[in-house]
Amino acid sequence: MRYLPLAPSEDRALLEAIGVEKAEDLLKGIPEALRLHRPLDLPPHASEMEVLRTMEALAGANRPFQTRFLGAGAYSHYVPAAVDHLSSRQEWFTSYTPYQPEISQGTLQAIFEYQTMVCDLTGLDVTNASMYDGATAVAEAALMGVRLSRKRGTILVSRGLHPHTLEVLCTLITPREGLKLEIVELKDGVTDVEKLRAALGAEVACVLVGYPNFLGCVEDLQALAEPIHAAGALLISVTQEAFAFGWLEAPGHLGADLAAGEAMSFGNRTCFGGPFLGFLAARDAAKREMPGRLIGQTTDLEGRTGCVLTLASREQHIRRDKATSNICSNQALVALRANIFLQLAGPEGFRGLAEQNAAKAQYLRQKLLETGRFESLWETPFFNEFTLRCRGDVKALQALCAEAGFQAGLDLGPYDRSLEGAMLWCATELNTKDEMDRLAEVLGGVS
Repeated sequence: MRYLPLAPSEDRALLEAIGVEKAEDLLKGIPEALRLHRPLDLPPHASEMEVLRTMEALAGANRPFQTRFLGAGAYSHYVPAAVDHLSSRQEWFTSYTPYQPEISQGTLQAIFEYQTMVCDLTGLDVTNASMYDGATAVAEAALMGVRLSRKRGTILVSRGLHPHTLEVLCTLITPREGLKLEIVELKDGVTDVEKLRAALGAEVACVLVGYPNFLGCVEDLQALAEPIHAAGALLISVTQEAFAFGWLEAPGHLGADLAAGEAMSFGNRTCFGGPFLGFLAARDAAKREMPGRLIGQTTDLEGRTGCVLTLASREQHIRRDKATSNICSNQALVALRANIFLQLAGPEGFRGLAEQNAAKAQYLRQKLLETGRFESLWETPFFNEFTLRCRGDVKALQALCAEAGFQAGLDLGPYDRSLEGAMLWCATELNTKDEMDRLAEVLGGVS
C-alpha cells in the first residue's frame, strides 16, 4: 500500500475547497447522540521506527514450529521461489475484471489455463473461476445440484465432510425455502452405504461425499455412485486437500457428477488461514447452471488464438431471476499461483509430490503406532491424513509436542463426541524422516 501523507497546509486547502471550516463539520449528518465526543482509546502516535519495533516485539512472541503434522483443511506444502517471483510481476496487479478481451488477454489466458488443469485433475468437462474458498464452493455445488435436479429439494451430506464446510452448508442452504439438509453417518471412517441407501428417495437432489474425507479416509466413489444414480440423484465429491488428485483416481472417472473443494495447496501458503481457493467442476451438460465465470478459447478475425469470457451466469451480467449466484469476487491471483505451481511441477512432478505425501503419511502412522500411545480406529485407505486414538490426555500430548517444536495433529473430540481422544495427523513432502523419527521418540517418552 502506498504511503501518501498530507501536510497540515494541504488539509486546510482541502477543507477550504469544499467550504468546511474544520473536519468535525463533516459529521453534522450524524445525530449528536450517536457521536463519541472523545478521542478514540488508541496509543499516541509514534514514529515509523517505533511502530516497527513494536511489531517486531509482537512477532517475537510467536512460537515457531520445527515442523507441522497438522492439516485438517490447511496444508503446508513447498512453494517454489518461481511462484512468488512470477505471480508478483506488476502485470498481474489490476483491479479491472476481464470483461474486455482486447485489454485482458494475460488474465484471461491464466484463468483459462487454470480451468483446464482443474478439469484434468477432476476428470470433468468444465470448471469455473470466482469461488471464494472450498466451503463456499461446496455450497454452490449443492445449490447447483438442486437446480439440475429441478423439483428435488433434499441434499444428503456425508458426516465425513469437514465440520466447517458443514457449517457453511447449513448457513447457506437451510434458510432457503423448500431445501433441507440431511446427514448420512459414517461406518469405519467412511460413508455408511446402507444408511445412504435408506436415505435416498424421490426428493433427494444430490449427495455430497468427501474424497478424501475430513478424517483422511478415501471414500469408494464408484460404489456410492451406483445407488445414488439409481435414485436419480447426483454425486458431488468434496476434496479439501487437492494434492490428493495426484495420487487418487479423478472423481469424474469414478461417477462423480460434480467435484468441489479447496485448491489452496497449489502454490499458496497457509498464512494464518488464507487465502483459500475454491474450485467447482462439472460435466458439460451442466455448464449453464455453473456460478461464476467460465473462460473459453477462440480466434479473432485474423485467425489468432485468444481467450474470452464465454459464460457468466451471475446477476451482474444477466437478469437477477436468471442468475445462478451472486458471487462477485474473482480469486484470479490465487488461481494464478496455482496455475504457475502446477505448470512448474508438470504431470510427473505433481504425481511424485503426491507419492511423497502418501508414503510419508504411511511412515508417520506406523511410527506413531509403535510408540504405544495410539491405537488404530480403522484400516480404511488414506492419502496424507489419518486418524488415531490417543491413549492418554490429548491436550498434554499436544503441549509436549509444542515444547519439542512440533505442531501436533488435530484433537477431534470438540468436533464429534464419538471421536473423543482421537487425533487427525498429516504428513506432506515437507516432513522429513528424521523429524518423524524424532516425533516418535518424544511421544514414546510420554508416561
